[in-house]
Amino acid sequence: MTLYTALIATVEISQVMIPPIVIGFFLANVIRRSPYFRYLTMPTAWLAAIARLPAECSAALTLFLVNSWAALALLSEAHKNRQINDRELIVAVLVGFIPKGLNSMLIFSLPVALSVLGPHTGGLYVCFDLLANFFVAGIGILAARMMLAPRESMTTKGDETTSAGDWKVILREGLHECISSSIKITRVLVPTIFLAQLAIEYVLVLLIVERYNAAIEPLGFSSSSLIVLMASVVSQSAALVASGTLLKEGSLNTVSCLILLFMARFLHLGIGCFRIGIPANVSYFRGSLGLRVTAIEYSLVEVANILMILMIFLFL
Repeated sequence: MTLYTALIATVEISQVMIPPIVIGFFLANVIRRSPYFRYLTMPTAWLAAIARLPAECSAALTLFLVNSWAALALLSEAHKNRQINDRELIVAVLVGFIPKGLNSMLIFSLPVALSVLGPHTGGLYVCFDLLANFFVAGIGILAARMMLAPRESMTTKGDETTSAGDWKVILREGLHECISSSIKITRVLVPTIFLAQLAIEYVLVLLIVERYNAAIEPLGFSSSSLIVLMASVVSQSAALVASGTLLKEGSLNTVSCLILLFMARFLHLGIGCFRIGIPANVSYFRGSLGLRVTAIEYSLVEVANILMILMIFLFL
């Protein structure tokens, strides 16, 4: 039964992930070949300069504001073409948490948290959520300042006057490269998702259910708070709705609600590391580098969540 569940989950996750990845590769390849590439670097040029990253990474940082899959595709293509090295790639992924955090705040955290938790608790959650993202990016910038030397982009500046014929070539080559890259990604992505789902079904969720009550008793949470953590396995939105319900019922106060939400966030992103992080990064960046990116990225994300819990506990 678990094999069947893992297989169904693999199909469902693949249906969600693969179309944005294909679109992301197409956009990344067209943008990279476009004479207007340098304009995409302008909105985050200051951020790339602080982190000592070239224009290829700056363009990806801008794409993180809109489409994370396109940003990762652009980084993957730049790394494959040796325009950026391993360290620059890892730093770009970490620094990308600033634009990703802003995107998540405007599209998800702000509207959902304020409506479900109310202006006070919801506003605090949004602030801590954004602070956690800035912490990860800050570590990336600090590492870049210590390890990277500033260097110029390897992208050549082209003529900005592009004819219809040139655009046809750009679109055709972009589509060809997109199909080639997407097939390679999918071959790695789908089996990795399946293996990750098996690990989640056999180990993670069962372990959480068995150990949860013993873990929360010293913190003073009721057993009903298990609903929030189990909801976070499905999605962060479900965890927000569940915690909002407990908050309105009086089962949680503001502090315990925020702590529980970041515990849920810790769980959600931890499972997301296996469910999406490892498959995506291994398929984008291949083998050991993909695993290194995942390990560094998700370790810092979880450290940020723990720090937010401590801050809430100590200062609120």
